[in-house]
Amino acid sequence: MAPPDWQSAIEIHPVDWVCPTGPFWLAGWVTSAANLVPVDVRAWLGPRPFLGLCGLPRPDREAAARGQAGPPHAGFTFLIQPVSGARTLRIEVCDQHGRWTEIFHRAVTSSGTSAPAPPPPPDSQALLGLLRARHARPDEDGAALAREVATAAHIGTFAVLPSPPFHGALEQIAAVAAVQYDHLLVSGWIAHREQRILGLTAFLDSASPLPLVHGLARPDADAVFPGLVDGASSRFAGFLPVPAQLPRPLALRIFARLADGRQELVFLHRFQPAVVSGRGTDLPEFSPVTFARAAWDLRRAGWSGGWSVMRSAWQEYRTGAPAHRLPRPITDPAPNPSAAHRVVLVTHNLNREGAPLIACELALYLAALPGWSVRVVSPEDGPLRTTLTAAGLPVTLVDAAPLLTAADDVHHARALDRMSADPVWAGADVVIANTMVAAWAIHLAARLRRPSLLYVHESVAARRFFALQLPSAAIRRIEQAFTLATRVAFSARAAQGAHAALAGRGHFRVLPGWIEVSHIRAYAAAHTPGELRHAHGLPADAIIFANIGSLLPRKGQHVFLAAIARLRQLVPETTPLRFLLVGAKEGPDAYTDLLRHTLATQSLPGVQLFPQTPDAYAFFQLADVCVCSSLEEAFPRVVLEAAAFGRSIVSTQVDGIPEILAEDEAWLVPPGDAERLAQAMFAALQAHLRGDRTRAQKAQATVTARFDATRLLPLHADLIRTVAAVPFH
Repeated sequence: MAPPDWQSAIEIHPVDWVCPTGPFWLAGWVTSAANLVPVDVRAWLGPRPFLGLCGLPRPDREAAARGQAGPPHAGFTFLIQPVSGARTLRIEVCDQHGRWTEIFHRAVTSSGTSAPAPPPPPDSQALLGLLRARHARPDEDGAALAREVATAAHIGTFAVLPSPPFHGALEQIAAVAAVQYDHLLVSGWIAHREQRILGLTAFLDSASPLPLVHGLARPDADAVFPGLVDGASSRFAGFLPVPAQLPRPLALRIFARLADGRQELVFLHRFQPAVVSGRGTDLPEFSPVTFARAAWDLRRAGWSGGWSVMRSAWQEYRTGAPAHRLPRPITDPAPNPSAAHRVVLVTHNLNREGAPLIACELALYLAALPGWSVRVVSPEDGPLRTTLTAAGLPVTLVDAAPLLTAADDVHHARALDRMSADPVWAGADVVIANTMVAAWAIHLAARLRRPSLLYVHESVAARRFFALQLPSAAIRRIEQAFTLATRVAFSARAAQGAHAALAGRGHFRVLPGWIEVSHIRAYAAAHTPGELRHAHGLPADAIIFANIGSLLPRKGQHVFLAAIARLRQLVPETTPLRFLLVGAKEGPDAYTDLLRHTLATQSLPGVQLFPQTPDAYAFFQLADVCVCSSLEEAFPRVVLEAAAFGRSIVSTQVDGIPEILAEDEAWLVPPGDAERLAQAMFAALQAHLRGDRTRAQKAQATVTARFDATRLLPLHADLIRTVAAVPFH
């Protein structure tokens, strides 16, 4: 009998409850008079669990239960595989609080001859999953959570894909899907042969409909499936908040609303969310006691991970959990200031973007020092190659894929042998690897018995950053590079937090990045804001807020747009405001498409998108206020440059940003908070209208004094001298 909180019925089931020899369907409905929402359903045929599909439209039951139709939808269905010897069938429903409740139980006859599917071999993800579940739902019983996680490790499920007259596909989402800043980026395409699709709605739980942007350009759809209605504009995208409290795996369901009024389920995709953002809070703070309790509860629930599995889970927890404390600051003895060295600098590409630009500027500076020689090595070509070769620096392109992606140590060792034979490394005193993507060069330096320096620009642990890109063995080798390197350099103290577990040798150092203050001053002297505004079609009398940087979820431009909407409510309509987003990519891009859709469908006058540009200085110079809405930033150059241009700055206070500017030098706000960002932008606007440039002037003085290249590049050269003087061991 169902408990009082739930009313349910099973309407489709085997005749006389005799389970057939092949797969069969169960279907029914479940509602609650106590405002509980069914977010998932689970059936047990004997000892084997199966996940079903809930939240299917059942207007008859919804109207009867709540007086109106619409979500939360009441229908559910299962595809059950036969289980030999099964004698009972149970159905459970999970509510919005993550609690499972049994709503159906009865005896069945199993006529199948197949044995229950064996559970997969235990791996570390079950234990990590329990740590995450206990962190997200601290008030729930640990043993119950352990049973839930152990069940999910070998549960059966099914997927729904478009079938004729629908055609389409989900893109970029596999069994494990990237979660960025608590959101899932969804993209794909869908069209119908006979009717226009009027809209798409996604659900990650049953109570919260999440509209998707549909109707984006997809010109190849008609070529593959001729005759589709609106096939050329069938692409969709969405940036969906991921509920932390729900059991894993999560179910993404997408419904299409057709021109005749019907709603059809077109996608059901279950996935394990993988938090890949630097500010991921999915794991509790590292604690051996927390780990031991989770392992004990999971073993009592039937999980049987051995020593190697436990060790793997321990390592992933240790490196992925928030750091208990940052590494202790250590200062090296002063190096010989006249020492000159032969340097091989390895960068992951030669594009005009953050880390490669830093590598290029460092290489040019070192090469200009008396007696130094510098060679740049990259797996990918790009426009910076021209800059380097024009200055007389040799650039070598190599194939690093075998080193970066080798699935085991044997293949990695062979790749090291082949790469080390390249004469490009001959005579190098120091090997520098720029970013974790180039960490393979640290292993190469160790093979050659050369000292090495690893520059880390990522404020996210390797296990998060590469979780969906590289095999576990390759990720482990990137972590090993942190310990093999003679020194590991970070641009901000806070940026060490994601990597603190790898700092055991006391070889981490913090050395800030730099900007070319003289170049900025020369640019500002040669280009007036009025000239630049005219060149870009911007009014001379507007008050301009500029958000400069590639359009990425990490940069938080969606938060910036939400803040603009709120700011518009605080400011008279007559105030001449303009808001610039500078950094739009060419071609289809799901996140950029979502930003464009927001601009097209919401009342946000005065907002303009500009493409990526090599002349970003123009937008710093023509702006009045620069806004950094980033959700993660190790040490953003855009904040340094905005300050050097003397602009008022509104910024999130993440990672290394508070190490650049203080509260009296910029308006600093928590990340992801559109309301606080809008209030800070309003305060900056009021200061501008008063002619108050106090913060901007203080920020300019700080940045030009502390972060000028003329001050910092010599310190980086000294760090390299220190590295070269450390005997290889």
